[in-house]
Amino acid sequence: MEEEKLYTIIIFTENKPGVLYRIADAFLKRKINIESLTVSEIEVQEMSRFTIRVKGTALAIEKISKQLYKIIEVIKVLEKADEELIYKEIALIKVSTKDPQKRRSVEDIVRLAKAEVIAIERDFLVIEKSGTEEEIDSLYLLLKPFGIKEYVRSGRIAVLK
Repeated sequence: MEEEKLYTIIIFTENKPGVLYRIADAFLKRKINIESLTVSEIEVQEMSRFTIRVKGTALAIEKISKQLYKIIEVIKVLEKADEELIYKEIALIKVSTKDPQKRRSVEDIVRLAKAEVIAIERDFLVIEKSGTEEEIDSLYLLLKPFGIKEYVRSGRIAVLK
């Protein structure tokens, strides 16, 4: 049986209502789970770029790419491995810091992780970290013992090398 790997699928579409639904439905029909999804307008007016991170076999990814081309608004589909891309995510992490000693420790971790404190309140700090999935996961694990009050993370954004 073929091994599943992570792939980034980049889809260029016309910017029209319902495109997101039709794309998501194509993945649902093929039983491919979307790990992350980011949609944005691009430099070409009236067009959108979908950056979708999925796990699947090479054959499943090839089949979904062909299926995506059947959607009228889809202009181009690219299947890329990580080594072909420059990519990032962004995360916001709200950490409890009622104790001043804990606050200093959190600030030290943030500095070492090359992250940034973007909000300081009496009982918590909000930290912003952009980087790879692994860098964000690592920071999350370091901050977890301090008490994470809220955590949100974007999908992947990527450009071709």
